[in-house]
Amino acid sequence: MAKRGWTTRQSRGALAVALTLLGTGFSVSTASAGCVRQIINRSAYVLTARRDGGPAVTIPPGQAVEVRLSHPGQLDFAAYCGMPGPDGSLRPITSASFAYEAVIDRCFVRFGSQVFLPQLGRGFFGTQGTAPFTLNNPRQGDVVLGPFATDACPVPPVLSRGY
Repeated sequence: MAKRGWTTRQSRGALAVALTLLGTGFSVSTASAGCVRQIINRSAYVLTARRDGGPAVTIPPGQAVEVRLSHPGQLDFAAYCGMPGPDGSLRPITSASFAYEAVIDRCFVRFGSQVFLPQLGRGFFGTQGTAPFTLNNPRQGDVVLGPFATDACPVPPVLSRGY
């Protein structure tokens, strides 16, 4: 009895189908490289966020916005008593800039010292100096502007607990 196997033509066809399906899976995963993270405004003030010197995004009190971190870069934040105008006449009550790291699917905001970096990770001793912002919480790469009080605004606005 003769062994029957795949012919060369059948093998090529099956291989082409397998590679097409496999390639589709790889193209979807490479297209989604990076991380989608949140910038959350839990304060009673208007927050603006700028990624890598691009246009600013306004985040009202109690709201959040998602950002895609796909390469190492810089996040710049400013909080205002009211809605900032295009002329820049309203001065921020607080501002901060943080570098972030984004490699494939691992994203985090860099801050703090490098002490115990291999054992505990970045920013373990770096919580000082970031207030009123909270970094890498609830997820790595997230940034939260928490509730804080300031004398810079004439009347403190009411905090919306919408988020």
